[in-house]
This record gives sequence, structure tokens and C-alpha cells, in this order.
Amino acid sequence: MPKKFDHTKYRLVKIMWKDAQDFDNGWHDLKKIQAAPTEPVQSIGWLVTDKDDRVVLAADFCSDGTSGRAIAIPKTWCLKITDLQEVVNDKSA
Repeated sequence: MPKKFDHTKYRLVKIMWKDAQDFDNGWHDLKKIQAAPTEPVQSIGWLVTDKDDRVVLAADFCSDGTSGRAIAIPKTWCLKITDLQEVVNDKSA
């Protein structure tokens, strides 16, 4: 059965981005809330969507073309997108 996912059509990338932070339900000191930082995150995957407002990464693909561990990140949250070199050791890949 031929693979439906052709990885050569997509860039393998690492995205450095800032994620939002939320608080548990309940009461919190206003100064603590005002000082809340964003969280630096690094994500690696195939860049399946690159639009003005967002990027979408998918980390896993099955032979039937389905994907897993996908994430949509607002473009304004992205700090840096770095292309990665794909290394394949398995000749059947």
C-alpha cells in the first residue's frame, strides 16, 4: 500500500514560541496575576500550514495519511522558526 503522507512536501522545523499562562480557579493576589509570565516552548514537527495568522505542526503521520500530536500556534506567538535537516536511517522510510 503506498504511503499517503509525502514528507518531502513539508518542512521539518523547530518553532520557538511563547505560550499563554492561565491560573487555577479561585482567588489570586492581583500582583501575582499582573506579574504572570508567558511560557517559552519549543515544538518540533512538519510545518503543514504556514499562514499570516498561524502555523500548524504535525509530529506524527500514519501510512493512511492521518496525523497526530498536531498544534496550531498563533503566528504572533512565534519567536523563531528553524528548518531542521531530516536524517533517515531506515531505508524503507
